Amino acid sequence: MMSIEEITQLAIRAHSGQKDMIGNPAILHVLAVGLMGETEQEKKAGFLHDVVEDTDLTLEALRSQGVEEDVLTAVDLLTHRDGVSYEDYVRNIVASGNEIAIHVKLNDLRQNLGRAADSMLRLESCGRRDDALFREIVRIAALHGWAEQYILSAAN
Repeated sequence: MMSIEEITQLAIRAHSGQKDMIGNPAILHVLAVGLMGETEQEKKAGFLHDVVEDTDLTLEALRSQGVEEDVLTAVDLLTHRDGVSYEDYVRNIVASGNEIAIHVKLNDLRQNLGRAADSMLRLESCGRRDDALFREIVRIAALHGWAEQYILSAAN
């Protein structure tokens, strides 16, 4: 079983050099989502939630390094695969009933929504207005807003 510290280091190595849409290190988002977790398993899945989707690491590689099965199950659900619409991806997480994956996805969405608003303000304030980038941030934020509401309404 890997500790939270070991999983954090794994995520840092895996996302090394990656940048987000506006050029910030991608690991900052991953760390923020992990830190939002309430349980040890939510923290671990949060730190790993983008690893399979955005790096060369596979679920099997994570398993061989000692990541627990319940965390792997959540990471598998949190991995948005090619050919699956975003809406179906979110619906699959909810339909799974996997509380770790559902909580991590909500944390991911909330962190992304806050980051989108912050990104737009930062770009504006430093004179880097890019209409195409703004439209993309708004599109993604709307999709994430829908996903958050869908998950919350399904939970009730």
